[in-house]
Amino acid sequence: MRVAISKITILFLSFFTLNAYAHSSANHDEDPLSLALVGLGGSDVIQQLKGYKIESERDEYIMGQNPEPGIGMFRISAPIYRTSHNLEQQFVRIGLINLVAAREGGYFENEIKTLLLGEEGYVSENDIMGIVKEKDKPLSSDKSAAAMRTERLLNPHILIKEALKDSNLILNQTIKANVENGWRYKEDEVMPVTIDRVRQSGKRTLIASKKWEDQASKKTFYPQMINKTVNDPDWFKRWQKSTQIDESGYMQLTIKNDVHPITFFINPETSRIDKLKTMEWDVIYGDIELEVKYDDWQSYDGVLFPMKVRMSQGGAPRLEITRKKIEINPQYSSDHFLPPNGVTYVHDENSAKRGKTLSQTLRMFTLSGASRPQLNTLKLDDGIYLLSAKPLDGIYTMVVEQSNGLVVIEPGMNDLKGEEVIKWAKKKYPKKPITHLISTHHHNDHGGGFRPYVAEGAALVVHETAREFYSMQINRPKSSIVIDALDRGFKKGTEKIIGVTPDLGYLIEDNLQPITVYPVLNGHVEDMVIAVIDNKKMLYAGDLYVSGIARDKRSGTKRGPNVVPYHSAISLNKAIIKFTIPIESLVGSHDKEPVSYKDLIDYITD
Repeated sequence: MRVAISKITILFLSFFTLNAYAHSSANHDEDPLSLALVGLGGSDVIQQLKGYKIESERDEYIMGQNPEPGIGMFRISAPIYRTSHNLEQQFVRIGLINLVAAREGGYFENEIKTLLLGEEGYVSENDIMGIVKEKDKPLSSDKSAAAMRTERLLNPHILIKEALKDSNLILNQTIKANVENGWRYKEDEVMPVTIDRVRQSGKRTLIASKKWEDQASKKTFYPQMINKTVNDPDWFKRWQKSTQIDESGYMQLTIKNDVHPITFFINPETSRIDKLKTMEWDVIYGDIELEVKYDDWQSYDGVLFPMKVRMSQGGAPRLEITRKKIEINPQYSSDHFLPPNGVTYVHDENSAKRGKTLSQTLRMFTLSGASRPQLNTLKLDDGIYLLSAKPLDGIYTMVVEQSNGLVVIEPGMNDLKGEEVIKWAKKKYPKKPITHLISTHHHNDHGGGFRPYVAEGAALVVHETAREFYSMQINRPKSSIVIDALDRGFKKGTEKIIGVTPDLGYLIEDNLQPITVYPVLNGHVEDMVIAVIDNKKMLYAGDLYVSGIARDKRSGTKRGPNVVPYHSAISLNKAIIKFTIPIESLVGSHDKEPVSYKDLIDYITD
């Protein structure tokens, strides 16, 4: 009898508790902040939250780094990803270890430590490309702001705690449920996904569909780039299923933000924040939707945390984080947030604002800059200059004088850098317009900042397989977040795009300095071209490892007996032989020092 009464009592108490919870949730119908606080552990708990440590695994997805223009993503995995937050001082420490393909084969662990101290930023890392020598260095203000924005979006506690402290941050607005704003990727733009790339051969392992493989296998460059495919046609559909919700069934809480309002979607049944939605800018696609999905909430000392966090950009994967361990209000050592010794950070507010507007584009290509740079200028020969950003963004832009105009080679990713190059050219050559812009290939860090040149009336010279990709960027909708040079005034449909065919060079005729653009069949990308200043016998090689040869030559590094030469250097030489190009010197996108043709041959054959 006692057992029966106990069961009835338990059922009654359970029923009472469920009804009390439902009544409590109903009381929050007009107050989404209070409901969100319940889902995080309660107002008192969040007020007492001073900081936390999180240990995770992280997969990062990069758009604009695959072999085909406008198609596919690249995945980088970090098996160890640790963050420490001091919420009172706005300090963040990030440590990650990812696996990088080694030049001699296999992989090595690459460790990166980042410190964000309010508006200040510092990083400690070995630059695997060998472009930046210093291990400890300050982050530029745009990169610091982009990193901090990312951390804030991944951790809703930060934003909710600020809204609790300052109610003026809360906006009395909602957004229309289930309406997509900004650029959204289609499935055939997201896949295939590169999950492995061998550095020497350039060949990739891809998550793909049979349909893509059937189409791609008909292309000439396919054997150059493919190692194997993992047939998984539903890969992107599973991502979409794991990140989408029916927003109409949710309460919304919208807060102010420097870039675009941030809207939280709060489940009225569970009080959990299931999703965050906002907008930012992308150098390739313009206005783009940014969403974060929070799942698998667990309690740590009364504070609830999502253990699975997925960030989407334009509906496609950007970050997938699996959290393993969380420590609440830890005691930090005195040196935990100490910046590297002898490194000085200098803040630039305009640069920081710019970094926030395109945080994920900037985070994908960490050498590239987002702010308006100063320019370093190097004269290679009469009428031939290399221009680079200060601080260095990793890309050297070439300007070549012709009789009646200028030719620019390789814009790089930053449109503001393009505007500065144009200003420099007008001052240096006031009577000579920029007639042509040559982009060696579609990867964001090489060709993403071309729109200012088109706005100036320059003809764009690219591989014919990339024409549609560049045309899409020129004619994308006008941005509501960043108004660039092309948005300020351009008549759609008036662009001039010249396609270089796979078997012929394209000559930019001139009596002073003619330039010929040649295609290069290789495994790195489908749309690679090189530019040759014919009268100087000088070749601009883009990404085809000439810069690596220059760095090796400068440092005295020799290719070891078990290290095969990079595929891209071999492909470049094959193109030189195929088109019988007379060459004496070569310069690449990622280094300012030219090398000789003999240096290229020695690297391949030594």
